[in-house]
Amino acid sequence: MMERLQVCKKPADPLILGHGYREKVGKGILKMKTEKKEGRWEGLRSFRTLFPYLRSYKKWLFVGILSLAIVDALQLCIPLIIKWAVDDLTEGRATSAVLLSYAGWILLLAVGIGGFRYLWRMSLMTPTRRIEKRLRNRLFQHILSMSEDFFMRHSSGDLMARMVNDLNMIRMAVGFGMVGMMDAFVMGSATLVFMIWISRSLTLYILIPMPLLVLSTALISRRIHFRAQKVQKQFSALTEAVREGISGIRVIRAYKAEPFQESTVKLEGEKLLQENLALAKVRGIFFPVLMLLVNLSMVLVLYFGGKDTILARISPGDFVAFTNYLMLLTWPMMAMGWVISLIQRGAASLTRINEILDSRPSIQSTPRAPLKDEVTGELRVENVAFSYDPRQWVLKDCSLTVERGKMTAIVGEIGCGKTTLLLLMMRVFDPREGVLRLGDRDIRDFDVAEYRGLFAYVSQEPVIFSQTLFENIAFGQSGITEYEVEKALRTVQLWEEVAGFPEGIKTLVGEKGVTLSGGQRQRVALARALLSKRPFLVLDAPFSSVDVSTEQKILEAIRSEFRGITLIMSSQRVASFMKADRIFMMEGGKVCASGSHQDLMEQSEAYRALIQEITLGIGKR
Repeated sequence: MMERLQVCKKPADPLILGHGYREKVGKGILKMKTEKKEGRWEGLRSFRTLFPYLRSYKKWLFVGILSLAIVDALQLCIPLIIKWAVDDLTEGRATSAVLLSYAGWILLLAVGIGGFRYLWRMSLMTPTRRIEKRLRNRLFQHILSMSEDFFMRHSSGDLMARMVNDLNMIRMAVGFGMVGMMDAFVMGSATLVFMIWISRSLTLYILIPMPLLVLSTALISRRIHFRAQKVQKQFSALTEAVREGISGIRVIRAYKAEPFQESTVKLEGEKLLQENLALAKVRGIFFPVLMLLVNLSMVLVLYFGGKDTILARISPGDFVAFTNYLMLLTWPMMAMGWVISLIQRGAASLTRINEILDSRPSIQSTPRAPLKDEVTGELRVENVAFSYDPRQWVLKDCSLTVERGKMTAIVGEIGCGKTTLLLLMMRVFDPREGVLRLGDRDIRDFDVAEYRGLFAYVSQEPVIFSQTLFENIAFGQSGITEYEVEKALRTVQLWEEVAGFPEGIKTLVGEKGVTLSGGQRQRVALARALLSKRPFLVLDAPFSSVDVSTEQKILEAIRSEFRGITLIMSSQRVASFMKADRIFMMEGGKVCASGSHQDLMEQSEAYRALIQEITLGIGKR
């Protein structure tokens, strides 16, 4: 959008730029109009996503549409009965018994209308709710399959808005929109047939406003679609602002930033209000235009129909029935505006959903070799290069070998690429250049999910779920016993603290582990990783909130109780990595030195400088 605005932005003195500027602006405006037109039709084409779901409920839909048609047919019979009653009254044939029979028929029709209306609502609304559920499940499953770069492009608030608000708009469009469209078509077509049967000439008169209706519908629906898209995008922005405010409440309070955060949410809320008002204005135009055209038709009926009645071209009963049919025709005309609004908003939302569903993971699984043949081999990084931004390399010509069953430490100043290297090892990202091998095979030859299943990962900022301690530690695994959880907690030196909790391992820890300290959260995440019993344990500065002595006890317990595990650690504490079997020091995105702590202290000046900086607490650590 910013690019479009920049193209059409007016300079300080357009006369100086002359024809070239005007031509550029004209092309920019034409491009905007073309994009809006293509976007509108693309939005309607996006409903093809729902066809498989609709086909799976074809029996429900058939019953619902049939019931809807029966309701419309029964409604069309009522004006006909009124016509007969009026003709009998005007011609003197009416008796109490005759009028009572007409009333009985109308009452019977009303009961039938009520019964079949309930049937079509249940038959058509039930599938839409189920489609909403299935589409939400599919969307969430797809989101879980996406690569890390996807989540760098989409905020949590945006994804939440698509999962909730956009799917609700789609359900409304498929449910009420589909019903309204079917009802408008069936009722409108059948009503016109009855009106033509009564008087062809009178029917032609009421059709005079129809071209105006079609034209106004086409023009206004474009604006509705455009405005609906802007509303949904702004709703995503507001959702993200609220999410950030709630999740970052501690930082906000610490910096006394409540007024700032409140103003941010208010600003996003005001933008959403303005977008909704803009949409409401467009929608608000539609219904007055419709009612104007309906009333214009009524004026024509009163004049020409009354004239035909006076001249005995139609009977008084025909005139009354015709006006009743015109009122029945009012609903399809009104429903048209309502349905178009629903469908355009649904199309805008479905376009946003399809943007997610059409995206593909940047890391594709193309397994060409069984993982079990290489699972005991070394993990080698060979001349790897990687960048988040094409203009700046994070890793360049980086090589190292992780020996199985050993403890490997990766050290270096902040920003040297340690975390990125760990993520590449777990194939969260693929390198731009070079290759990573497990055994003798490129890791891209293995199934992605199966390969990632070799690694247990603990980061500096652990993820804790709003569940019990037991559920957090046993996360993703079935059949875990309390004894196993207790053993893992003892390994990470947390059991004594947990035993003091009122409910022990059944204690609810709150959202993001809010009831736990930073060190406790890190150790819960480590216990979860250990309990998974993966061959590789990757620790990315996981002890930043744990004291040194506790950290030492944890590492010693891991190496003694989990023999054979391959431990890969990134740390800024000398006491943590000095006991590693092999240490790789990184500088400028590549390995500049490797060996044991003693070897590096003797041979690497850069390593000695790093140790000094860490020890004295200076420099960029």
